[in-house]
Amino acid sequence: MGFAIILSTVIGLTALALSYSFFRRRRWIAPVLACFAFTASLAWFLLPVCVLIPPEDIASFNPPIETRTETGILGQRYFEERNGGWFHCKARIARKLFF
Repeated sequence: MGFAIILSTVIGLTALALSYSFFRRRRWIAPVLACFAFTASLAWFLLPVCVLIPPEDIASFNPPIETRTETGILGQRYFEERNGGWFHCKARIARKLFF
């Protein structure tokens, strides 16, 4: 999660610098845009993405997938059963960086 916060901070500061250069007369716009950019990017990075696990991979889990209770930073379970299939759920930034 630390990397997502750092990346979101960089995006927010970039938005702050760009908005200061474009909106010099309205000084309140720059901090508002920076806060919005930080919040939006952090929410996007931490949004969970769930991928279906193939049935042949489920058989090879040790311990069995039904007994796993690991949760992520936001409290969401890593392995969820939905519509008769098992899904592996991770934050978008974790899926991009750590497959």
